Amino acid sequence: MIKQMYLEMPLKAKNVKDFEELCNSSEGFAITKKQKGFVSAEWMISTSKDGSACFHLWEKWKAVQDFENYMQTPKRAAGSDFSRAVGQWADGDVRIFWGSVAKI
Repeated sequence: MIKQMYLEMPLKAKNVKDFEELCNSSEGFAITKKQKGFVSAEWMISTSKDGSACFHLWEKWKAVQDFENYMQTPKRAAGSDFSRAVGQWADGDVRIFWGSVAKI
């Protein structure tokens, strides 16, 4: 059964553009889309009335383990360029939730 992942990450307002560029670069979702078990993704960056920004990501994977394996690859693991950039641009804890998709 396909698993749905939802990720929420507050961003420093000054780094929103940098983060968007990373997502759209060859080091961003272009890599994600090639991973074993990846099905689909959608994302957005929201801005609240107080000016704070938050990255929202919805991804579907064939298995949670596929996502976990992906996050251990050299391009995503702790210490990678991607990981360091995210660490510098995040403005709080990253929260990840898993569930099964329900159709309306």
